[in-house]
Amino acid sequence: MQPIFSEDWPGFGGISGNFISSENKLKKTWGNQEPIKLWDHEIGLGFSSIIESKGLAYTQGYSNGKNSVFCVDVKSGEILWKSSFPCSKADDYFKGGSRSTPLENDGNLYLSTHMGDVYCLNSQKGNIIWSLNMSKDLGGKRPTWGYAASPVIIDQQLILVTGSPNGSLVALNKKTGDVLWKNGNYGAAYATPQRYTTTNKLLVFHEAGLSLHNLSDGSEINFYQHKTRYGINASQPLAIGSRILLSSAYGKGSAMINLSSKNTKVEWKTEKVAAQMASLIQHNGYVYGIHGQAGTRAKFSTLFCMNSKSGKIIWEKKGYGLGSLILVDESLVLLNESGELVLIDANPKQFIERASFQILSGKDNWVPPSYANGRLHCRSSDGTWVCLKMGPTI
Repeated sequence: MQPIFSEDWPGFGGISGNFISSENKLKKTWGNQEPIKLWDHEIGLGFSSIIESKGLAYTQGYSNGKNSVFCVDVKSGEILWKSSFPCSKADDYFKGGSRSTPLENDGNLYLSTHMGDVYCLNSQKGNIIWSLNMSKDLGGKRPTWGYAASPVIIDQQLILVTGSPNGSLVALNKKTGDVLWKNGNYGAAYATPQRYTTTNKLLVFHEAGLSLHNLSDGSEINFYQHKTRYGINASQPLAIGSRILLSSAYGKGSAMINLSSKNTKVEWKTEKVAAQMASLIQHNGYVYGIHGQAGTRAKFSTLFCMNSKSGKIIWEKKGYGLGSLILVDESLVLLNESGELVLIDANPKQFIERASFQILSGKDNWVPPSYANGRLHCRSSDGTWVCLKMGPTI
C-alpha cells in the first residue's frame, strides 16, 4: 500500500514555488459526489492566494479602506487572529484589493500590500515585528496595477521587487528588515522573484523582460528583453534545467531561452502560447498552461499541453476560459475565472477530464488554488475563501 505523503504550502506556488504538490492521495473519481466543504470565510476583495503551514492558513483581503491578513486554524476553520492596515482599494480598471500572497517562514509571516507596505508579523499571534514601505523607505516606483509580487526568502534574505531606478531589486535581513543590498534599475512588473534552479542566482521577470542576478549582491549576470503592452509580465518564468520559458499576453507569446552563457540563446518562440497571469507547469518534459487574456477575449482561452523541447502544442482544449493551474498527484487542478473547479489528467497523449464542480461564484477569479495536507484552498476575487477536502487530511 502506498504511504500517504502530506506537505505544507507555505508561500506563493507552494513549497518549491512551482505550483506542484508532492502529495499522492488526491481523490480523482467522484461520480455524483462533490468535495466536502470543511469551512469557508468572507475575507474581502483581492487576488492573494492561500498558504498553509504548521496547521495554520493565511491570506489577505481588502474591505472598508483596510487591507487585512487572516490566520485560520485549518482543522476547525476558526479565525485565530486578523490584522488590518489602512490601504486604498486601487481598482484601476478591475476590482482592486490585495494582490500578493503571504509567506510563512521560521515562525514569521511576511506580506506585501499593493501599495507597497511590507510587514513581518509573528505568525502565531499577528503582532508586527517590523514594517516598511517600498516607495517611501526604498525609493520604489509602484507599477500601474500595484505591487503584486509575493515576498520570497532565499538563503535568509527577503527579496523584494521595488521598481526603484536606484535599486529595483532589494534584499532585506528577514529578521530585522535591514537592507542587505540594492541593485538594478528595472520597473516592477507583477511576477515573483525566484531562485534559478539550485544555483546562487535569482530570476526576476520585470517590465523590460527577464534578468538573472547574483544572490550575494544583486549584480546582474544576464538579461533578455521581453516587453509587452502595459508592462504586464505576470506569469512566473518556468525554469527547465538551464532553459527558461517566458510567456506573456497582449500578442507577445512565449520564448524558450538559455541563460547559461553570456550571449542569451533563444531556442524557440511561439505566439500560440500567451499566458497572461496563470503560471505554467512542467511535468515529465511537457508544459501545461492556459493561453489567453482577460477581457472580451477570455472566452477564447485554451488549456494546452506543449512539448517543452520544441514548443509544439500536443493538445489544447477550449471551454474553460481563463483560470489558474496547480499539479497534484499527476492531476491538473484548474480553477477558472467563473469559479469552476476541474480535475484533468496531466497526460501528454490525450486530454482527459476527471471531474468538475462549481465551488465559487462571481467572475475574474484568477487566484491559483493551494493544496496542502489533503485540503484544497480556493478563493474568489470577491473574497469567498473555501477549504475543501480533496484527499486524506491531517
